Amino acid sequence: MSRYPKKPASVVPANVRQRPIQPKYGAVYDALLKSIRRGEYPSGGKLPTETELVEQFKVSRITVIRALRDLQALGVVRRRRGSGSYVEGPKQSKFASIALLLPPLESGSIFSTVHQALLREAQKRQWQILFHEISERTSVQEAQAALEPLWQNDIRGLLYLPLPVQPQCAELNELIAGQCVARKLPLVLLDRDLHKLHDRSRFDVVGSDNELGGFLAGRHLIQRGCRRIVFLTDAREHPTAEARLEGVGNAVRLDPAVSMQICSGDGDNRAMLEHMLKEHRPDAIACVNDLTAAKVMRQLLKLGIKIPEQIKLTGFDDTSTAALLAVPLTTVRQSPDAMAIEAMTVLLQRMERPDLPAITLSIACALVVRESTAAHTA
Repeated sequence: MSRYPKKPASVVPANVRQRPIQPKYGAVYDALLKSIRRGEYPSGGKLPTETELVEQFKVSRITVIRALRDLQALGVVRRRRGSGSYVEGPKQSKFASIALLLPPLESGSIFSTVHQALLREAQKRQWQILFHEISERTSVQEAQAALEPLWQNDIRGLLYLPLPVQPQCAELNELIAGQCVARKLPLVLLDRDLHKLHDRSRFDVVGSDNELGGFLAGRHLIQRGCRRIVFLTDAREHPTAEARLEGVGNAVRLDPAVSMQICSGDGDNRAMLEHMLKEHRPDAIACVNDLTAAKVMRQLLKLGIKIPEQIKLTGFDDTSTAALLAVPLTTVRQSPDAMAIEAMTVLLQRMERPDLPAITLSIACALVVRESTAAHTA
């Protein structure tokens, strides 16, 4: 039996506010890209001004600028200060079209950086990217409506960052995978698989070696003298979080004097944090990502707990704000550029050799040590 049977569209209650699958700048980006491909704006030709585009698409100037910036990163448009935006590069008919599906990107997030790296890599390969957003609140009907234009654009492959492994998201993950299978379209998953850790899907996965990253963080805390470690994850279920937990656990198991507890919750929840401190009396907290670590740090400092003297703290991702926190954060650095390059390479390989077995490509992480785990005298 196929793992991806056709499922009936689920009924969404009328009182549930639905979020559009594509951001406004994405709509402007796609519309201009299609116009360029059709030859409406020839190579060297000038695009409408920002003011004209604002009026044409009924959006803000910031939205237009974001779309033009992404087209420039793709190598399709050249922007000249004081002059305007111009079409450049080879004729667009020579470009291969691929699709990119990502959740809404928070400013400074690791995947915002991956997105920009993918655009740069696509430019080098003379590929064009059709970008759409898909969120945990997207309905099956919205997803189907958004996917249809991608199939009509005759895309050659799809890059997808799967949604969390939770019941409300599983149907969307299965829908996207099933559509690719039905169309014999290459699908490469970014960062994580569709299912829980070790429940391998049939698709290629390109991401960081999260288990190694967790091990590096756990070993570092033990070397700093920590003996009671709490691994704190958020409420969302991700194979990446499971791998990071497994990595920290592997480090802990090497030293019988060290114990580890697992907690789940929002780092900003003071009651949860106080209960965790009272119940487990940790001398270190290894957080699933930098955002969770930043929230935990804020609450610990409000409680008068000193970092790193009383509790050492680590994150994961090395986002742009990690070094700017009240106590600069020790974290695990991923390589967005390497992830983009390898994802494109694997997608091209899958286009050329669809018969090859699925691969998992794990990119090494690196530990970045800062003040949140500094050594101190008891």
